[in-house]
Amino acid sequence: MRFVCFFIENPFKFNIFKPLKLNLRCEKSSYFTTFIPFVGKSRFNTTKFIRLKLVCTLLTAAFLLLTGHQATGQSSAGMAKKYNKALLAYRAGDFITARNELAKITTVFPGHLEACLLMADICHDQGLTGEELSWLEKSSGIPGAPALVRYRAADACFRLGKYGEGLNHINRLEGESLPASLRGKADKLSNHLRFAAEAIKKPVPFNPVPLDSLINTGFDEYWPSLSLDGHLLVFTRLVPVAGHAFLRQEDFYYAESDSCGWKKALPVAVINSPLNEGAQALSADGKLLFFTLCNHPAGNGSCDIWFSRFENGNWTPPGNAGDPVNTPGWEGQPSFTAFGNILYFSSSRPGGKGNKDLWSAHLKEWDASGYPVWERLTRLDDSINTSGDEISPFIHPNGKDLYFSSDSRPGFGGLDLFHAEKKPDGSWSTPSNMGYPLNSLGNEQGLIIDRTGRTAYFATNRSVEKDMDIYRFDTSDHFRPDPVTYVRGKITNAVTDAPVPAKIRVRASQTEQPIDFEVKADADGVFLITLPPQQEVLFTVNEKGFLFYSEKIDLSVSSSELAPLERKVKLWPAEPGSMISLYNIFFDTGEYAILPESEPELGTLVEFLRQNPGLSVEIGGHTDNVGSIPFNQVLSEKRARSVKDYLVENDIPSPGISVRGYGMEIPVASNETEEGRSKNRRTTMKITGNF
Repeated sequence: MRFVCFFIENPFKFNIFKPLKLNLRCEKSSYFTTFIPFVGKSRFNTTKFIRLKLVCTLLTAAFLLLTGHQATGQSSAGMAKKYNKALLAYRAGDFITARNELAKITTVFPGHLEACLLMADICHDQGLTGEELSWLEKSSGIPGAPALVRYRAADACFRLGKYGEGLNHINRLEGESLPASLRGKADKLSNHLRFAAEAIKKPVPFNPVPLDSLINTGFDEYWPSLSLDGHLLVFTRLVPVAGHAFLRQEDFYYAESDSCGWKKALPVAVINSPLNEGAQALSADGKLLFFTLCNHPAGNGSCDIWFSRFENGNWTPPGNAGDPVNTPGWEGQPSFTAFGNILYFSSSRPGGKGNKDLWSAHLKEWDASGYPVWERLTRLDDSINTSGDEISPFIHPNGKDLYFSSDSRPGFGGLDLFHAEKKPDGSWSTPSNMGYPLNSLGNEQGLIIDRTGRTAYFATNRSVEKDMDIYRFDTSDHFRPDPVTYVRGKITNAVTDAPVPAKIRVRASQTEQPIDFEVKADADGVFLITLPPQQEVLFTVNEKGFLFYSEKIDLSVSSSELAPLERKVKLWPAEPGSMISLYNIFFDTGEYAILPESEPELGTLVEFLRQNPGLSVEIGGHTDNVGSIPFNQVLSEKRARSVKDYLVENDIPSPGISVRGYGMEIPVASNETEEGRSKNRRTTMKITGNF
C-alpha cells in the first residue's frame, strides 16, 4: 500500500483551523499562529511566532504496515473511526472529546503517529506546551516521523526555556535534507537556542521590587513613564468597563511622590475615554504626554500617536500628532527625548524592513494652534530594525542610550529587551541583549530608566499568582546609561516680579554631537530643562521686550557632581539705561579677535536685536588691571569694535550700534584675585534709546 505526502501553505493569519478533505494521504499544514499574550492594543502588541503545525492522517491499515503491528481488519476500522471522530471534534473546538478518543488509540497503539501528532496539536492550541513537547518527543521516535516533528520539539523546548534540550532536538536536523523555508527557520531557532543556553550561565544582576499598593492594585498596571525629576509617574491600568462584568479597557493613571514616597494613583480624567489609551511617553518637565490611541474617529489608521498638554492645572483634550508621524497603518508606543526635539515610535507603515520598525521624527516647532510640526522622518537603520518586530522604544534622557524590544534577534523567547547607543555620526551601535533573568522566555517590553541611569522600571506578571504590576530594579553596569541633570527655576520681570513665559535655549559650545534645543516656560514662568552630561553648555533666556539672560554651565564633571540646579531668572525690561554683561564673548589674552566659542553668546545677542528692532545700543569693552592704562583702554575699544563688526555682518543696522572702551575704569569685582579679574574682563550691552 502506498500513501502520498504534500504541503499545504495555509494563508490564514490567525490560529483558526480550516477543515481539509482527507483521503489516502498525509496532510501537513504549515501556518503562522498569532499569540496575543496580553489584552489591549497599546499595551502589548501582537507577537508573531512561526509555528509549523503537523496533522498526519493515515488509514489504520497503512499505519499497521509502517509500524509492524498485527491487527484484525475490524480493529483497524475501529481505530480509524476513533481517529476520525477525534479529528472532527478537534475541528469543532471540542478538545475534550478529541483527547478522549485519541487516548483510546494511544493506549492500544502507543506508536500511532497520527494520534500522537494530533494530540500535540491539541496541546499546542490549549497552551499546554509541556504536554505538547511530550507528545512531539513520542512522535519523533516513531518510524516515519518527518523532520518537521523534531523542529517542533525544539521550538516547544525554546518556549519552555529548556534551551539545552532544544539544541539536542535541533542538532538532529543537521545533515538532513529540508525544504529551504524549514531550513531557514531551523537555523534561526538554532541561533536562539545557542545564545540562550550560554547566556543563562552568565546571569546579570536583577532584583525587581514591586511598587507599593498605592500604585499596584488587583488590576493590571503597566507602561510606566517618569518625569525627569522622578516625582511624577504616569502609567496604564486595565480597568473594568462600566456595566460589563468581563470587559476591560486601558486608562491613564498618575501618581506624585514626595519625601515619604508615592501618593495614591489617580485617573487622568480629561484624557481617559471609552477607547483604549496607553503606551505613553512623558516629557522631561511632566507637562506633555504623547500616547497611543486606537480606533478613534479622527485617527489616520488603526492606532495613532496623540498628545495632550498639562495647562492651568489640568490636561488638555487629546490632539492627533498628525502627518507624517501617523499613517493609515499602525503607529504607537512613543518615546520623546528629554531635550524635546525627537519622537521615537514603532510603526507598521510601508517602507519598513519588518512587520513593525522603529522610526524617529524631529520636531521643528509647535504651530499657532498648539500642534506639532514635524520634519526629518527617519526609519532607524538596519543595525536596529530586523525582519521581525521592533517595538517599545525608550530613549534615555541623555538622548544617546536606546532601549527597545525585538522578537527576531537571538534571545530567550518572545520579545526580549535590547540596548543600543547612538554614535556621534547619528548611526547606532549593534544592539545587545540585556541578559538573563531580566529577559525571560516570555515577553519583556515597556522598560524605562531614570535620569541617574541607576533605577529602571518595567511591568511584569511572571508570577502566575499575581496580576501585572510595575517593578523597579537597579541597573547593571553593562547597560547603565550616562546620567543627566537638569536646571529648574522661574522667570520673572525684574521690575514687577510678574512671571514671564520666556523661551529657554541650551547650546553646547564644543562637542562632536552638538546640543541645541529650545523650550518655553509655562504661564507661571516655571521651567525644567534637561542638561546633557559631560559638556559645557550655554543656558540663555530670551523674551521680546526684555534683555536676555545668559550663563555658561560646566557639566564636564563626574556624575556624582551632577546635582540638579535651581535658578531664579530676573529679566530686565528692554528700555533706555538697561544693561547686561556678556561674559561668554571670549578673546585671547591681549588680543581683540573674537574666539569661536563666543558664537552662542553672539547669536543670542543678534536674536535679541532682531526681536527688538529700532533699539540703539552701546557695546562696551572692559578689562582687568593687568597691563598699563593706555594699553587696556585701546584693547577694550578694539574688542568692542570687534563685537559691533560681528553684529553688522549679521544684518544688524550699524547706525543703532555705538562702541566705547572703558579699559579698567569700571570694575565689578576685586582685581586682587583671578576670579575677580575674570569678572572684570567682560563685554557689556547698554540700551541708549531708539534710532
